[in-house]
Amino acid sequence: MRVDRENPNKYFDESDASYEARKIWYAFKDAVLYKDRFFVKHQLLEILSKYVSENIVEIHSKQIFFRARIIDDSCINDHMVYKCFSAPEGERLDISYHNKSNLFKGLTKEASFVPPKNVKVPDGRANPKYIKYLYVSESPTTSLFEVRPFICDAVNIAQIRVNSPLKIANIAVELDLSENKNATVEMYVMRMIQGAFSKPTNNSDDYIPSQIIAEYLKSLGYDGVRYNSSLHFGGVNLTIFNHDKCEAISSQDFRIEDIKLTARAAFGCADNQGDLAYIKDNEPLYLDYENLISTKK
Repeated sequence: MRVDRENPNKYFDESDASYEARKIWYAFKDAVLYKDRFFVKHQLLEILSKYVSENIVEIHSKQIFFRARIIDDSCINDHMVYKCFSAPEGERLDISYHNKSNLFKGLTKEASFVPPKNVKVPDGRANPKYIKYLYVSESPTTSLFEVRPFICDAVNIAQIRVNSPLKIANIAVELDLSENKNATVEMYVMRMIQGAFSKPTNNSDDYIPSQIIAEYLKSLGYDGVRYNSSLHFGGVNLTIFNHDKCEAISSQDFRIEDIKLTARAAFGCADNQGDLAYIKDNEPLYLDYENLISTKK
């Protein structure tokens, strides 16, 4: 399904349900971008309400999630525990992480959580400007991908514990649309909503539809929304509206040593002997009709 191209016309190979879903999505975006941002009534929200009511995730107390932040080298030097153990005999380093009972071996407890009240936050995928929501991932790996680090970057990973039960609207549900002739308009609409929460963007205006959706879910009594990561295959993220129900309980600093990518040549782009057909974990693989795929050019 094409979720990124705002083409008002039907594609030659597109199903009626997919085309109808795209029209609903574009009408919703037009409404929240240019007409009514605060008291929105739209068919898309009705579809969403029914869908999430059937896909609620109950998160219990003590469940752990992860939150990553890129930090500069001065931070990682100040936080590293090895400085305590390499101090000259009789000399104590001026550092607060020497106590083994202190679980915050990276950023402090406060710095590992949402920004403090005196810090103004920009627009985010789910939060409007100045409103603080807690963004976490279900795995530490996903949390690293979400901050988009470069090789040699220093990154802090904090563990976030849930202290009170959460009722989460789950839109990270698998939707089989590829060859499903029975796929409904509602299924295609939900796929486009999934894309709005997962698609990377550097334009804050692109966040407006997902912000409206998040505020709508919040008004329905949900504590947050669960959605797929577009940066880590199989990864899942959550935005928690009431961060007072959670707490940072530990932190660690890491140094990025490697980033691996896998890519497949588009259909029709690798037909001839020796064509680059695949890149797996950064290794190029070339088409070889005798051996199917070869690492040699």
